[in-house]
Amino acid sequence: MKAYQSIAGSSLTGREADAACFRMLIDELKAAEASSDHTVRRHALARSQRLWAMIMNANVQDSGLTPQEDRQLFVTLAHRSQLYGIRAMLDPALPLTPLIRIAENVRDGLELTGSHNMQEFGADAT
Repeated sequence: MKAYQSIAGSSLTGREADAACFRMLIDELKAAEASSDHTVRRHALARSQRLWAMIMNANVQDSGLTPQEDRQLFVTLAHRSQLYGIRAMLDPALPLTPLIRIAENVRDGLELTGSHNMQEFGADAT
């Protein structure tokens, strides 16, 4: 939460901040998957759960800014990620790869959209 707030409070756009959060989550999940320390795994899974809960909460509420179809997709991704995260908490042998892949797909989509938007305005995407 603190990392998200610090990134969101900077000069990054909303999409850039969201992509940065997913990059951090991916790094943490990959580190947890490579570690034999169950505490590292539980910590990464707990962060994943919190991030997806925030995403679900933000998209369940109708603010009128995001199309209904997109909101439904985000809620579905969040729900599935949380269910798998719970299973991974209960079964230490369960791989974290599915959570990593979902987070990478979301990150890639956020980065692609942000890059595309910058190019539309004639800004360099790097």
